[in-house]
Amino acid sequence: MIKAKEIHISGLVQGVGFRPFIYRLAYEYGLKGCVENNNLGVTIIAEGAESAIDLFISDIPNKAPLASSIESINSKEIHIQNYDAFTITKSQSVSDEITEVSPDISVCDDCLADMKNQKRRIDYPFTNCTNCGPRFTIIKDLPYDRIKTTMKVFEMCPECKKEYSTILDRRFHAQPVACEICGPEYKMYFEGKEITNIHSIVDLCANLLEAGKIIAMKGLGGYHLVCNAFNEDSIQQLRVRKNREGKPFAIMFHDVESASEYLYMNKEENDLLTGWRKPVTLLKIKKEIAPSISIQLDTVGAMLPYMPFHHMLFEKLNMSAIVLTSGNIFDEPIVIDDDEALAKLGRISDAVITYNREIHNRT
Repeated sequence: MIKAKEIHISGLVQGVGFRPFIYRLAYEYGLKGCVENNNLGVTIIAEGAESAIDLFISDIPNKAPLASSIESINSKEIHIQNYDAFTITKSQSVSDEITEVSPDISVCDDCLADMKNQKRRIDYPFTNCTNCGPRFTIIKDLPYDRIKTTMKVFEMCPECKKEYSTILDRRFHAQPVACEICGPEYKMYFEGKEITNIHSIVDLCANLLEAGKIIAMKGLGGYHLVCNAFNEDSIQQLRVRKNREGKPFAIMFHDVESASEYLYMNKEENDLLTGWRKPVTLLKIKKEIAPSISIQLDTVGAMLPYMPFHHMLFEKLNMSAIVLTSGNIFDEPIVIDDDEALAKLGRISDAVITYNREIHNRT
């Protein structure tokens, strides 16, 4: 018997590829209807065989995207509206309640592979897809759609639009989708020069870090100050310039193998370090890197690369770890504005690396 149900899902369901997931699942069960984001979460209208709708609903929590977190699924039977197909419809703002917003997601292995072999994305440092990339830091308003993010100013090229609208494509409805033709770009300021070629930026950045210099680098949720994690003089100089006398610095390692050479970690800690967010993880020190990284402590905050630029940088570096600390002067908020970075961080760093996509939310 043909039935119709309205399904409401709340939780962390925006910015995690949830609508494309629902679209594919509905397609798999032969359902018609629609799915949309709204301020309450995600709403689905599903029309089809009653048994198919029931299986569809039961499959949602079992097959949902890894980065999502479902709090509730509520459904009710409604009148059949005779949809012709299943579609992703324009998002609606229906109340003052706000759904959860996805945090940024570290670049996935598929996108890293695209950076090696997909023509428009070879060494393109803003490569992302439905499963990874910036989320919280670029969102200006909800529901989560490109026009409500800082990606609004970057109009998709025909190829990106095609990926965005193709159901079986990994970038189907990926809001930050971009490529070298239409997306954001990096710029580096060094000794009065502006460098725009990404390969030149990465090469110079690597050379400066190996020479003991300090670099201000724009991340996802703010600027960082970066230096060689094995150069004690650089780390001491960073403490002086940043006015951070004793607090420990966090370290970014090339990979988990590099981290395990210097740090102890059990399976739970390993899983956290390598998880989809690549968070800073507090780990016990096995072998000292530089004395002043974590003064008088036997632990250090460690992380792995989470932006494409980080991966490109480590491919050029002759070191397995860098200090990555917040881009600010002691007790001030982390810098997110490009002009402020040049004015403030430019005075305490030897070079500034920025890009032209706005950070809207500081993290």
